[in-house]
Amino acid sequence: MLRALPGRIARGIWRRLRLRYTNFRNHTILNLAHLSDKAASLWLRYRILGARRATNKRLISGNVRTLWGVTPILTLPLKSRCDKILGFESKSFVYVTYYINRNFDINLGKFYNFVLTRAPNFLSAFEKLVLGFLIKRYDIFNFFFDRGILGPTQRMGINLRELDILRSAGKRVYAYAYGADVRLRQRTLGTRRWTFCTECPEPGRFCLCDDEIGSKSIAEISERVTGTVALGDMVPYVPGCRVFHYWPIDTEKMVPIASSPNADRPLRIAHAPNHSHFKGSHYLESAIAHLRQQGHQIEYVKVQGVPNSEVIRLFGETDIVADQFLGGGLGYTALEAMARAKPVLSYVPDPEFVQAPADCPVINTNPDTLEAVLTWILRNRELLPAIGRQGRIYIEKWHSIEAVAERLARMYEETADFPAHITDRLYKYRLEAQSNRAKISNVDDWHHPYMVSDSAPT
Repeated sequence: MLRALPGRIARGIWRRLRLRYTNFRNHTILNLAHLSDKAASLWLRYRILGARRATNKRLISGNVRTLWGVTPILTLPLKSRCDKILGFESKSFVYVTYYINRNFDINLGKFYNFVLTRAPNFLSAFEKLVLGFLIKRYDIFNFFFDRGILGPTQRMGINLRELDILRSAGKRVYAYAYGADVRLRQRTLGTRRWTFCTECPEPGRFCLCDDEIGSKSIAEISERVTGTVALGDMVPYVPGCRVFHYWPIDTEKMVPIASSPNADRPLRIAHAPNHSHFKGSHYLESAIAHLRQQGHQIEYVKVQGVPNSEVIRLFGETDIVADQFLGGGLGYTALEAMARAKPVLSYVPDPEFVQAPADCPVINTNPDTLEAVLTWILRNRELLPAIGRQGRIYIEKWHSIEAVAERLARMYEETADFPAHITDRLYKYRLEAQSNRAKISNVDDWHHPYMVSDSAPT
């Protein structure tokens, strides 16, 4: 025991030294993080005046710059292209990317991930430095409701301090909804039988959810931005918002391939849900299984967790694309499928949830009617090519990059307080876009018994 005593004493001293070093290091890091955050805040405040001057100068010259971020939505680069059509310099910006798409103009993913994992105490300072750089370079900031350049102060929501900074710098700021960032659970459940919340496996995880906190967050954001924008079933969650459809499709990259009218081979159905429980996938699969038991030949392909390019390829090889049967509107999958000239199954409880419902060829169905709709399709295979062609026409008329740019132009005209020479340019573009759309004719004989335009609001 006497021989072991020096070793025990040494180890005890070493443990105390290590503990003191760890406490000193952590205290030092926290102090440095606090100092860096304070320095970044001061620098950001210093940038406001210069940023206002830069925006005023660009407005006079007509060289407006727009930024689309920060949520890595697939369409951010396409929205940026819409602004470019209008004569603006525009970029998409993200901190993180998903497997679906990584093609963004400004991607700080490597830097953001390094700070987040190696030095999380410095994340606030990092984000302020990024905002300080971007605030002088851009004039219009387009965000979704879940976050901006600075991190949210709660689970979801654009940082209100960021909005105050941007507006004080003379920036135009728009907040868009993509769904989960504005969806309130109790309000949703009270609307109709089938909703995204009906079969949610974990309330509070995927969407904004909390009605009281969410409503307050949306209201506070709305008070501070130039304008709020929503579409489809998201509109009721954003009081006073501007309503238009802002999911653009690059029609040049979407080659249309007609569905086969051949009833001698199996009907091919494709389904590409991001979350099966929100799309009602099991209802589709149950209906298919029941029809197969009755002797109908159906091929069903479901893909998840693959790049968007793989989804587009799959759509080209199918006869029907299944979108969703719970949510109450068209997902981006539906638009992509129509651009590929494929008939689409989706649930649209109110015609106002889509752009130009009289032109929309979507086959409207929910879990209650799904099997009957599939049965009708199996008996009317010869109509699928015409329905698919009308889908392509619908996208070209109402969801092409040019069509969305036209709607953005009107919004900027009416809300951005631009100089006359810029609004005149936007107006001329709108007239040209409307003239071009008028030249696109609908397909003959594409109507079917499950029209979106015939649905009664629920």
